[in-house]
Amino acid sequence: AWYEIDVDRFRNGDPDNDPTPAAVAATDAVSPMALLDAGWQPTPWGADWTARADWERDLGNAEATLPLRRYGGDLQGVLDELPAIAALGVTALVLRVADVRAPHHVDPFLGPKPARDREAILLETPGDPATWGTSAADRLLQDLVEAAHARRLRVVLDVAWPGSLAATAANPDSAEVNALAIAVRWLDPDGDGDSSDGVDGFRLDADAGSAAFRAELRRVVKAIHPEAILIGRPAGLAPTVGSLDALADDRAFRVLQLVLDPLGPQITPAEVAAALGAVYAATPPDPLPAFLSTAGPADAPRLATALRNAGVPDAQASPRIRSGYDASRPGPDATRAVGLYRLLQATLPAAPHVLAGDEIGVWGARAPDNRRPMPWPDLVPALAGSATRAPVPDAALRALTSEALRLRRDHPDLFARGTLAWEPEGDLLRFVRRSEREEAVVVVNLGTEAARVAVDATTLAFHVGVPPGAIGGEVVLAPRSGAVFVRSVDL
Repeated sequence: AWYEIDVDRFRNGDPDNDPTPAAVAATDAVSPMALLDAGWQPTPWGADWTARADWERDLGNAEATLPLRRYGGDLQGVLDELPAIAALGVTALVLRVADVRAPHHVDPFLGPKPARDREAILLETPGDPATWGTSAADRLLQDLVEAAHARRLRVVLDVAWPGSLAATAANPDSAEVNALAIAVRWLDPDGDGDSSDGVDGFRLDADAGSAAFRAELRRVVKAIHPEAILIGRPAGLAPTVGSLDALADDRAFRVLQLVLDPLGPQITPAEVAAALGAVYAATPPDPLPAFLSTAGPADAPRLATALRNAGVPDAQASPRIRSGYDASRPGPDATRAVGLYRLLQATLPAAPHVLAGDEIGVWGARAPDNRRPMPWPDLVPALAGSATRAPVPDAALRALTSEALRLRRDHPDLFARGTLAWEPEGDLLRFVRRSEREEAVVVVNLGTEAARVAVDATTLAFHVGVPPGAIGGEVVLAPRSGAVFVRSVDL
């Protein structure tokens, strides 16, 4: 189960390393002088998302200035929250931490000594790995990896190379060579042949170099860390894995959001079964258990917002683009849809993916509105609770998400690798998962009336919505509710 963290928006664990105009200018097409002249400052963690600071008004419209915000989240903040992350039930972290100007290093402003790190990096030759040192931010990432491993969490880096190395490489071939050097650097930081202190893989961009590069990357990575994972992004409706191990894949979500629409299903359970059957049939079976079952790419709207606007393409998912698009605080119906999605995500093939914040109810339209900071209670005091400001963390949704993830974690053979048989009937989306020792019956009632299901009520393992009742040997499911029943079998 994957947990993806936008580090700048996750938690500010070290206020002394907060970003400066130079840090913003490094990643966005704006000069440091323009930021200074406008009076740019880091955005306070609890600030009203819809309110615009004076410097934002000076620099342009919201679409142009929202990406220039920085909140000061850092690796120390991730370290501080590792116990809570592990308790959620996830087993792997996805982080993008690379310095845009020197992708072989962690962004200095995510570490404890940004000024000192920047000075040291300027003395290096970006295209020559022999000159690369280890920054304080690099060492903090190593500390995070060690702490994550101690909690049985894997760490995968989201990277943009070899494309991100083009500015510092003499040609595409040398960019790919340097990308391999960066991979080695993070897989075995001290170069002693023991990869236990390194990261556990990489997620690449959709256009991550040539096929020959990806094949060589696989050879290099597996030689150092045989269990490391290489994740790609699909480039079509029938994705190919090639030299990678898995893909970040939102095809299942595109189907499920139509049937989980809080206003009512747009497709029938039978159509869901047919569509998802086609998705899984088009996917290589061996890597499928490791696929990231996502709710969209990086610029997609937040989960709750996407569900309440089911069917709207990501490119139009904003009230600034599409009239009537609802990007306000989700109500109970949308939150229920999120819970049902977590139930299905945990019990269908491919590994659940959680974008940090979705588990506690963060909402937002497409980028840049999908990058609201995590609403930690100690960091968002007075502003939490209004329709547009910082959300109050939804403890019940987090508990439900955690229970769903732990259900999958506790039954890996059943839900990750078991067989799948669809049994839709009327308003009931029903399927059965089987392994050598267990069987799970998963049922979601998408109708407006209660429904009876022939299943042993004593095997209830998880539910969303009103708890199922039992009448005469059958289970009664309330409208817009779901349940998972698990029993031991001898096949």
